[in-house]
Amino acid sequence: MATRKGLCPYCDKERKYHHVFPVNPEASTCFCPLCLKEMVPVLAIDNYTKLINAMLDKADNTLFVACDPSTAYQQYADVLEFEPNDAHALVGRVLCLVYMGKTRKSYLKEAHILLENTSYKGCDLDTYVNFLKKISFALDEYDEALIKKLTFRTYFYDVECLKLYWVHLNDVISLKELLLEIFKKLKKTYAAQQNDLEINMIEHSIGEKKQKLKTVYYTTDGKGYKFTKLVNGKAVVDIADSTTENKFIRFRLSTLNENDKSKRYIKDEIFKDYTAVIKTRAATRALWIFLYLCTAGAVVCSVLFASNEMLFVTLIAAAILLFFLGSGVLALTLHWNHTLRKRKLRIS
Repeated sequence: MATRKGLCPYCDKERKYHHVFPVNPEASTCFCPLCLKEMVPVLAIDNYTKLINAMLDKADNTLFVACDPSTAYQQYADVLEFEPNDAHALVGRVLCLVYMGKTRKSYLKEAHILLENTSYKGCDLDTYVNFLKKISFALDEYDEALIKKLTFRTYFYDVECLKLYWVHLNDVISLKELLLEIFKKLKKTYAAQQNDLEINMIEHSIGEKKQKLKTVYYTTDGKGYKFTKLVNGKAVVDIADSTTENKFIRFRLSTLNENDKSKRYIKDEIFKDYTAVIKTRAATRALWIFLYLCTAGAVVCSVLFASNEMLFVTLIAAAILLFFLGSGVLALTLHWNHTLRKRKLRIS
């Protein structure tokens, strides 16, 4: 009988992560190699399972609630130190890589390799499929965000922006085609109706993106370009026969050449990092409660010192000021709550 991994429930929490030990599930008893306490094998196995599930939940919350893919990627990697073939952690890292993509640098090739070597075995099938759907959505979101970054009123800033876009678009199509292949393989094991719907959506998305590779795009100087092929990871383009007149020539930027620091550049950020917003929101939560408590305290003190007219007026003025300050901080907190909630709904 193959052994399973176990974790002693009696050891200190600080040490338990480093003392996973093999357990024979058919044995009547087992001993922790660290503290030497005797226990039932099922207890050690269940404790280890709880540890892995807790680590996965933490990584999921970091990605879907905190919207921090870089930290979530490392947390999924921590799970893989214990379970190298855990599909939940592997496919979670693929999604993190998509959301870690930048304007000049994407991680779609790494995501493709990682997803290609991932199987849903060892993971709940519904969880695996849900992550695949999230990856497909994230790729569409990345594509749309990248176009907005590199264009000004439907015109690309310059040909270098176009080349960069077509390189990333090829990576998006390649990863989408891998997703399509996986869903087709799942046809026998996953609910047929849901699977067919997802297959149709991905096929439609791939068709749209391939059409973008055939489309002639214009830059702000009026020249048209079309994609021909990739050579050593770089896009080769041809100048189209037609040109267009536009009023945006003055907005032309050499945005991808960072040698000239006097020029304006497109920011590298695609997906906003909400870590600062989350930390600030935590501070403002405590601040508006504190300000309201101070308001209540000022009102109480004004009643107690009502006989002193000057002190009474001062306390009432302080209470009004504290109330408006607290209301302002509360409005900011509610705004950030709304922002994070919208992002959470989009990413999940």
